[in-house]
Amino acid sequence: MKRFVLLSASVLWLLFSSNVVASTIGFGSGTLHVRPAYGAPKSALFLGAHTRAFFKDEVHQEPSGLSTGQTFWDIQGGLGLSYGLTSRFELGITSILYQDNHRNGNGYNLPDDLILHAKLGSLGRSSGNTRFGVQLDLRLPTGEFHNLPLENYSAGRINVGVTALATILTEPLYPETGMNIHFNAGLITHNDVGAHLVANPLDTLTVEKNTVEFIYGGAFSATWQDFGFFGEIYGRAFSSKPPVNAYTRENSLYVTPGITYAPNFWMKLRVAMDLRILGGKDETLYNGEQGSYAAVPWHEELNLPQWRISVGALLSLNPAKAQMVRKKENALKRATIIEKATPEEKIYDDLAKERKKTEGAEAELERIRNERQRMEDLLERLRKILETPGESKPENKP
Repeated sequence: MKRFVLLSASVLWLLFSSNVVASTIGFGSGTLHVRPAYGAPKSALFLGAHTRAFFKDEVHQEPSGLSTGQTFWDIQGGLGLSYGLTSRFELGITSILYQDNHRNGNGYNLPDDLILHAKLGSLGRSSGNTRFGVQLDLRLPTGEFHNLPLENYSAGRINVGVTALATILTEPLYPETGMNIHFNAGLITHNDVGAHLVANPLDTLTVEKNTVEFIYGGAFSATWQDFGFFGEIYGRAFSSKPPVNAYTRENSLYVTPGITYAPNFWMKLRVAMDLRILGGKDETLYNGEQGSYAAVPWHEELNLPQWRISVGALLSLNPAKAQMVRKKENALKRATIIEKATPEEKIYDDLAKERKKTEGAEAELERIRNERQRMEDLLERLRKILETPGESKPENKP
């Protein structure tokens, strides 16, 4: 049954997949964890989905001397919607549809948790190159199991996160084009005081102090028409750690390179790879040590994945309001979009056209200047040749 669910989910998510940005679907900034300071345009609606996976092969020698091998997978996938309520305010909802939980029985949550987010963004001068914002995230524990190995800490309580956002743009009118730099810093409070993290009746440990995480990151993204590239560094650090029977209670830092591709003006595909650079030491205690009876099915030390691959897509459900790639549409589609556009969007489009005309005129003027300079140099050389007196030849005497 699990294989059938995995196969069905994998096919669906590989066809319609995108990343979940810190478990929320954002306006396609290209980055995986670090969120942009601008939001979805007014009345724009985006659908995103994602799948990410990690696996580890383990060979274990039994007391009898026989060696056994097993592959452990950690897969997560979900769907989300983002809507631009105004030009500065975005609302979103994300459902983690599938999550491996590495427990006996089903071995997965179907579905897992639900995440709501609200973003106040695009703060700053419309013609300026900087944007600022703040995002509120609310994680509702709708999944069956929590405190999962290989995943970020969760105690089965309502989590609240607040993140400050900043972005530097090269194209203020069209944030999704050109080169952008993003910065994030925020806090997550888990509200987990009194939570019992391990189901084993021998484990009596509970959370005595509210767990708080500090999240931070920076990212760079660049887009050239259809293709884009991004790289980011993203970390989590506990200011107040959960007890020793909690999984993934380590501070961590990942670096993430990725690429994007827009096959048309209403869809963007994305592939990225998380590579862990900090957080390799497992700080969870097992086998009754200090009262912790946490257990995992593998034998080798493994807490946070050394790597994770994510694939996905972001779809604009009303491309008349927002497009993944502006240069991709043909003349008919462009005419239809402009016809349905708001007066403000038409002004932006006219400004873009005038800017292109100005750039073309400046290039032509520069070419004329270069040609004129070349002709002046040639005339100067001719003048010097004409003004130079010729050498008189001596007469031959008989």
